Amino acid sequence: MPNSRSIVKALVVVAAIIPSGTAIAQRSDAEWLEECRADGADRHGRTEVFCDVRTTGVRSPSGSINLEGLRNGGVSVTGWTRDSLVVRTRIRVTARSMSDARAAASQVRTTIRGSDVIVEGPRNDEDTQWNVSIYATLPQKTNLRVETRNGPVSISDVRGDIDAVTSNGPLSLSDLAGSVRARTTNGPLTISLTGSRWEGSGLEARTSNGPLTINVPEGYNAHLEAGTTNGPVSLGFPITVVGRITRDISTDLGSGGATIRATTTNGPLSIRRK
Repeated sequence: MPNSRSIVKALVVVAAIIPSGTAIAQRSDAEWLEECRADGADRHGRTEVFCDVRTTGVRSPSGSINLEGLRNGGVSVTGWTRDSLVVRTRIRVTARSMSDARAAASQVRTTIRGSDVIVEGPRNDEDTQWNVSIYATLPQKTNLRVETRNGPVSISDVRGDIDAVTSNGPLSLSDLAGSVRARTTNGPLTISLTGSRWEGSGLEARTSNGPLTINVPEGYNAHLEAGTTNGPVSLGFPITVVGRITRDISTDLGSGGATIRATTTNGPLSIRRK
């Protein structure tokens, strides 16, 4: 009966997919520096590696905080209870000599202009290349814009109007609230819900090419819409759907609530208990 309500119970063993976007946030600066300095020459003959971590901070600016325009490197954002914005920049430079690497690193600057976090540096060429990763800690209640072209994006413990984009890299969203829009073109998408319900208008996220994993705590209340165009679906706990199970799932978790919408075009969909 296509319109009857059915209980779909699938206790599927799902392999954990841990994107590098979450892994980088777990390393301390000291661990990152040690690993960065241990890296040797690259295949282009740049034989020296210079690594540095710099910190800048200001009283939290008014309005939306923008971390946009980063070409190569990741962005990790975490909310906290202080009324300040602190940005740590991890810099890695490869060059044909250590003096060249240090000289290039000295030109890399992270500045906070109003509500914009801006990274500037010298032009990359065949002899010298640099990239940075940004780690920002900001007030939990913050409107936020994040964008990078090539690198992971991770956002956790933030409540507000949030827009996050990466072209090539994993996207990780955890313990968020408000109105959230996020997308990655090439990379896994991981969503970790917390508490008992979504606070705010909802979440809409998608990846074009990559697996989608949604972690749902016990007793969570929301309207869930999730799907994959070309990929298998794995359910780690019973859910209630109208009609038969397909690659597109629309269901109320618990008593329902705000809409959590997440999709992948080319990749598996996994919904599991947190």
